[in-house]
Amino acid sequence: MRNYIITDDVLCFTSNGYGTYVVEKNKDFYLSIDCLKLLKYGCNFYGNSYNIQRQFVIDIFNYYIKTPIIVSSYNMIIFFPTCTPSSKKCIWLAYNNITRYVKESNGTKIYFDNGKEMNIKVPYTTIDNQITKCIKIEKYLNGIMRKTVEK
Repeated sequence: MRNYIITDDVLCFTSNGYGTYVVEKNKDFYLSIDCLKLLKYGCNFYGNSYNIQRQFVIDIFNYYIKTPIIVSSYNMIIFFPTCTPSSKKCIWLAYNNITRYVKESNGTKIYFDNGKEMNIKVPYTTIDNQITKCIKIEKYLNGIMRKTVEK
């Protein structure tokens, strides 16, 4: 799994202390690379640089903290972190696969488009803010693509 590629099947991934735990629509598994390397490799695979994608979001939207990352603008694959990406507690969630999220007493319940559910110990307001950022990013990217197609 050294050459694993992030696709739209990925729901989320997080550090397990020794590597990365990946949750896909139909399976869960471990990889022996850390989360940021996985994300950077995914960006590179789709012809992007993690640093350039991060800087793009910062420049356009001024999102310096918990910056969402556009892994693939063509496939509209956008991931957002639940806390600082350098934290071992960080969960990277696939914005595009989330159908809804609900406040729970000890965090937030995430509902994915394939029917999977996940309780995470992250405040509802954090998830809501991150989803809002991703909505704005997606709308901006769709506008760029629409203008490109019209030309």
